[in-house]
Amino acid sequence: MFKKIFTKGAGKAVLIVLSVLAPGLSHRALGQALTMDGQSGIFLQPEADVVPSPHHQFGAPTISFHAVDAGPVAGDYINVGVEEGFDNRLEFGYTRSNHTDGGDPTISPLFNFEGMNIFNVKAKVITAGAHKHKYVPAVSIGGVLRTNDPFVVQLVEHKNATNGDIYVVATELFTFGKKFAFVGTGGVRGTNAQKYGYGGNTVDWEARAFGGLAFPIPIKGKIVVAPAVEVNQEPRYIKYVPGAHFPTDLIYAVRVSRYPDSKWTFDVGTGHLGAAIAPGLNIKVNNAIAIAADFRF
Repeated sequence: MFKKIFTKGAGKAVLIVLSVLAPGLSHRALGQALTMDGQSGIFLQPEADVVPSPHHQFGAPTISFHAVDAGPVAGDYINVGVEEGFDNRLEFGYTRSNHTDGGDPTISPLFNFEGMNIFNVKAKVITAGAHKHKYVPAVSIGGVLRTNDPFVVQLVEHKNATNGDIYVVATELFTFGKKFAFVGTGGVRGTNAQKYGYGGNTVDWEARAFGGLAFPIPIKGKIVVAPAVEVNQEPRYIKYVPGAHFPTDLIYAVRVSRYPDSKWTFDVGTGHLGAAIAPGLNIKVNNAIAIAADFRF
């Protein structure tokens, strides 16, 4: 059912049709949902905002659940995480990634292993609208550490790998009159992880760009529906798989969250993550289907 709704063409249509916004929407209107890595953001990429917390105090934890059907080769990924915030400027957390096996006897052995541990931390260094300038974006720096990553490397070296990201990201809510607005986010990450660790490690550290757009729409002052698209540039090379190249990620999603506090959110989307990455090597993840749910206590 999801594949019929969130095809590439349908995703674009949803973004166009639902790009009308009622006035009074806050910078946090997109909802404080967590990524697959456990940090606040979209599906894979982080945003500059952090999970809410009181001034000079820790906030209530946010828990997240992600399930991704990555096709017959890569299998399924199921992540469960918890994120904590402090002073509305800092967030940190842990996510456990679990995996079910794919069924391709030739390619699936690269991915048919248990999941990994994911640790993240993010600090907001500039708040949105700082110094009373309307279009100063929120800016954050952060990092992700993945340990016991078995994908690809376990098959070759019979041991798990460690990889991670270091990034800077900016996010801003742009308003045009009283009926249209969108949230833009973008940044750059240094990484030695391929496909955020789900494709193993890269040959070396690389700088990769990412960006996204979301169109939050409040519905009767109770919920926000936010169609979104994210683009994530991936490292070109995969360690231990010579000649293979992963493409840039393109993800369409729709987020529904409680308004105005984003106490809960629900996401559904599709991702174009890769097909033929080398001659005779088709991972068949060009129509991955994902759902996610978050709840803040």
